[in-house]
Amino acid sequence: MSESSKKVNMPDKLVEVMVDSVFRKNGIKPEEVKNNLSEKQREMLKEMVTDLKQQVEEFQQKRNESKTEE
Repeated sequence: MSESSKKVNMPDKLVEVMVDSVFRKNGIKPEEVKNNLSEKQREMLKEMVTDLKQQVEEFQQKRNESKTEE
């Protein structure tokens, strides 16, 4: 796996670990959450994830641009 593909997957893993940690702290089972979401909530979550991915990509791009300028 190339270095750039590892960086792309890293935010996904980080989010997964954080969500899992919050769920465990509060005694929530992921299966229960999946079954209790309305279609509107699912859409909102998908949009939120898409927005967050875009923000992370923009941040990484700006960071890489600033590194190349140095």
